[in-house]
Amino acid sequence: MIEHYHWVGDNDALRLACQRWKAAPVLAMDTEFVRTETFFAKLGLIQVGLEGEVWLIDPLAISDWQAFAAVLEDPAIIKVFHSLSEDAEVLFNGTGAQVAPVFDTQIAAALLGNDLQMGFARAVEAELGESLPKDATRSNWLLRPLAEEQCQYAAADVFWLEQLYERFAPRLQKLNRFDWVLEDSQRAALDSFPPSPEQYYLKLRGAWKLKGTRLYCLQQLSQWREQQAREQDVNRSRILSDAEIIQIAQAMPTQRSVVAGLKGLHPRKVRLYADAVVDIVRRCNEASREFWPERLAGPLPADQAALYKSVKDLIADLARETDVPAEVLARRKPLEQLVRSGCYTGDYEWPEMMTGWRKPLLVDPLTRLLEEHHREAND
Repeated sequence: MIEHYHWVGDNDALRLACQRWKAAPVLAMDTEFVRTETFFAKLGLIQVGLEGEVWLIDPLAISDWQAFAAVLEDPAIIKVFHSLSEDAEVLFNGTGAQVAPVFDTQIAAALLGNDLQMGFARAVEAELGESLPKDATRSNWLLRPLAEEQCQYAAADVFWLEQLYERFAPRLQKLNRFDWVLEDSQRAALDSFPPSPEQYYLKLRGAWKLKGTRLYCLQQLSQWREQQAREQDVNRSRILSDAEIIQIAQAMPTQRSVVAGLKGLHPRKVRLYADAVVDIVRRCNEASREFWPERLAGPLPADQAALYKSVKDLIADLARETDVPAEVLARRKPLEQLVRSGCYTGDYEWPEMMTGWRKPLLVDPLTRLLEEHHREAND
């Protein structure tokens, strides 16, 4: 149990705490939030840990985030999280700050040879021998006052997170991997933000099956849904699910009655959104070809799939040599992107992920493999 924590319940208390934090080289941080039916997560609590002390910030009582935003963005302060993607997003939405630099202890654990998705409780138990309670994980963090059990749970997270960082940091520095964690953590923080509304269709499974007017319609429907969900602050599926959007783009209904007849579409959605859907479909039918998005890449064809397997085998060998999980060295999508880019021409485009610390590890051996493949394919 954490014997004491500081409750930060007004703007003056937050400014005073920030005076202490802005001189720190490292801060442990966590957030508690509620995300059920809303588009934006509702920030319920922010935890900060420093030298064994813990502060709990009540975001429901704060109106001036300027001093705290400056801490979050201060380049001289490393902010430590575990699995930070949602934390980075909710902090940005709540405070307006893009947190940096960041150190994700989940990424650190992976770069020390552990599982890629090692949970916080398991990391603490493995490294520090402490078993963390989970009772308050899914409690309502928007209720006030918070129960003491909730406060203890929230305070413990950053208390042990700071100690986890202190265990990981020297080992990473000895392996010359500390900067690797900072690089990948910052990339994860940036990747946590949703794509722009006009680009959201790229995330939809099965979008590659559509082309021309139908793909353009899918893009426009996705953009409209994203805007509606944000304006209404509701889950995207409350407007239309991904599957429903794809079904509409395939059917291209130009009458309200046709929308109503689509399989599985709830009458409430028909009543609220059928007219907007029909209008989008009609406008897409009338649009010229210059507005059509480029067709999306589908599954790799057989020859590219064979090359991809060779690339994956090489990554697996490098993973064993470096004791870094293969999924950390290179994820599937960037590798597929690499293979597609030059399978037929030999002119390969290196994905952004293969810059930084990965470049000396991956680019030379992959270049040799890809050049050999191209020579054999053209013999």
